[in-house]
Amino acid sequence: MGAGSLNAYQPGYSHHQYACLTINWSDRLRLIQFPAPIIDAVRQAILATWRRGIQNEKQYGGAYEFKLGGNPWAALGVDTVESRMLMYVFIQLP
Repeated sequence: MGAGSLNAYQPGYSHHQYACLTINWSDRLRLIQFPAPIIDAVRQAILATWRRGIQNEKQYGGAYEFKLGGNPWAALGVDTVESRMLMYVFIQLP
């Protein structure tokens, strides 16, 4: 079976389309190569889950960055549970 035959079984959307979600500093979330509808869904997930909300958001070197209120990635006490719930919500997004 040649390489052309293998490509027929791979979905077209999988070719070189990557995205990366990173946590940065103690309060930032960066979305690299995500389309606008997913960025909007992440924004809504943050607002629905993280009680301290969004302090700022902006384009950042080819990525989209949310600066969250508080320090979810260096959380203590109740914030630890809430920051984990926030990440759980992200993996549930379509």
